[in-house]
Amino acid sequence: MEAATFGRMEKGRCIRENEFIGCQNDVLFLADKWCSGRNRCHKKVSNNELENANENCRSFLKMYLQVEYVCMKEGAIPSHVTDQTGCGSKRSPWLISAMSGQIIELNIIDFGSEIIKHRQNDINGLPLYGYIIDGDTRTSFCCNTTRKRHLYTSLSNKITIETLSQDIRIADFIIMYKEIGCPDLSPPEHAWYKRNGDQAVIGCEWSQKTWHLSCDGHSWSGVVGNCSEPDLLTSYLRIKQDVQKTMTIQRIPSQGHYDLDPNIEMASMLYLPYKLCEEQQQQGTLSNPHRPTSYLIPQDEVVNELTPIRIWERPLPDLPDKPLASSTVATSIAVRSGRTPGDGDEAVGISDVRDSTAVQRGQLDTKLLEPSHKCETLSQQLV
Repeated sequence: MEAATFGRMEKGRCIRENEFIGCQNDVLFLADKWCSGRNRCHKKVSNNELENANENCRSFLKMYLQVEYVCMKEGAIPSHVTDQTGCGSKRSPWLISAMSGQIIELNIIDFGSEIIKHRQNDINGLPLYGYIIDGDTRTSFCCNTTRKRHLYTSLSNKITIETLSQDIRIADFIIMYKEIGCPDLSPPEHAWYKRNGDQAVIGCEWSQKTWHLSCDGHSWSGVVGNCSEPDLLTSYLRIKQDVQKTMTIQRIPSQGHYDLDPNIEMASMLYLPYKLCEEQQQQGTLSNPHRPTSYLIPQDEVVNELTPIRIWERPLPDLPDKPLASSTVATSIAVRSGRTPGDGDEAVGISDVRDSTAVQRGQLDTKLLEPSHKCETLSQQLV
């Protein structure tokens, strides 16, 4: 009930004197007692309570009751429901909950406020209505002279209300409740969320991207982007391109709170020595600018290109000081030429040490491309 008056509020034909003077009495406290907080009510206007409340109207005037009321939406707890059903009592209190991150605001319409005004001398103190339990906090609420007032603002998103029975309290009341603020957000995948009152920040775990949001009523205002996870296969391929990136990726778990696949970590560790060895070989090659770019390979053998024969590392022995015998020279030449010493070789003589030396050197110069085992045989015979 918003207002209730009893009397003669409008002018009428039946008024014989003082026709311009209206008379009325405020009987809101009676209307609250009969109807407030209820779905419906029925009361006769001609009753002793209303007649006793008539103080300003003359007896010859016919009086009537005029009321104003509003229907409450959901979100109201009338005290008379406790009297009818037992819900809201100490054994079965009201539980009001909101979404995580929100709080609850309670307002009360106190129908006992008018009673206190009319019976201030008969009431000692403020009559108790019930208790509000918010976590570990227990707060009492009482009747007051203010009809509509703020009652309580919760510290969390859940509260419990216990109301006293009708036998104890002096009047009824209605508790209005509503949620305040925005609920907590659920950040997208691979993102973090931080809230400070009506402000919130969402950021990506893998980058420096952040988005700022503000609470407007019961919803968040702002834009939130995407936070995609880095491709592990791409990261693994990059490991093979740069050793420094390998070390950087190994530090990702401590910075981004993410555990790499053990197979990826093992592949990175195995590749690191290989990469270092490869770099050392490249440095060794560049440090010798006179190193030949090709090798002498025997013509009659297939040799693996990765294992060349280093002929220059096996120099020929020095020639002896004494002249060699003709038979020795002939035999050496025959062996190096692939022929068996015979009668035809006896015709080959050495009249001069210089000639034999020239022949020997000439033969050596023309046979360097032969297999390496023949060179070894020649060296043994020369010694």
